Amino acid sequence: MQDTCKKKRYPVYYLVPIILIFTVFYISPAAIGLFYSLTDASIKTSGVHFVGFENYKTLFSDSGAFLISIWNQFKFAILVAVGKTIIGLFLALLLNRKFKGNQFLRALIYIPIMFGVIMVALIFNYILSYEGFLNNFLTSIGLSSLANDWLGSFSISMYSVVGVDIWIGVGWSMMLILAALQSVSKDLIECSEIDGAGAFRKFFNITLPSISSTLNLSILLSIISGLKAFDIIYALTRGGPGHATEVMSTYLVKSMSSGSIGYPAAISVIQFVIITIVALAINSLTKRSESN
Repeated sequence: MQDTCKKKRYPVYYLVPIILIFTVFYISPAAIGLFYSLTDASIKTSGVHFVGFENYKTLFSDSGAFLISIWNQFKFAILVAVGKTIIGLFLALLLNRKFKGNQFLRALIYIPIMFGVIMVALIFNYILSYEGFLNNFLTSIGLSSLANDWLGSFSISMYSVVGVDIWIGVGWSMMLILAALQSVSKDLIECSEIDGAGAFRKFFNITLPSISSTLNLSILLSIISGLKAFDIIYALTRGGPGHATEVMSTYLVKSMSSGSIGYPAAISVIQFVIITIVALAINSLTKRSESN
């Protein structure tokens, strides 16, 4: 009887380190952040006074700058998620075939995700600046009319940053989808070929339904990643020009320059709530689509 009880209780011991780590590094910082968001805490003063929701009121009445950052964050996240998934799907379909250099191309496409953000920023600042490689190349082939300030234009800078982020992460989406493609039933494909199904029919009737859960996962994770995006945007544009590429994280960093703690904490709480709601909503929609 004692041995049976020990066996039933023993797995609980494995959860203790995980619960401790989760509490110390996730729950505690979140609780502290929530507390400070309700105060006037600042590095300039030693006292902390409870101010309720004043930081949140200020946040949403701050000349609309924070609302712009929320819009830009969603715009960035959706464009990146769609771009990574569609391009990743195309590349996965291409590299799922056997040909010479297949493995090399897979590695080449995946490599950018291992680059440091500073390295990527330096490379693309050189390429996309007004006097950079891209504009010089366009001018040299007689397309100077297409030259632009890719990182300094109000209308183009967001799409330039999105393009860079897709370039970094598309290899991850490609590998994820490629793994799903290799698990598609070959028997079903062979049966459809016997029935005279063409390439498009095989793709839409067999391949796409078989990998739909993987595509949903790619979109979900890319959107969540996009809603937390900071490093590549800050490294390339600092959220500029103006508020053209301003997202919640860059707005938070800039708000910290005043020495305030409560105000940036309120921004982080709003960001956490938005990411949680979006993740739960997408996850719910994904489960419904898969069950149907």
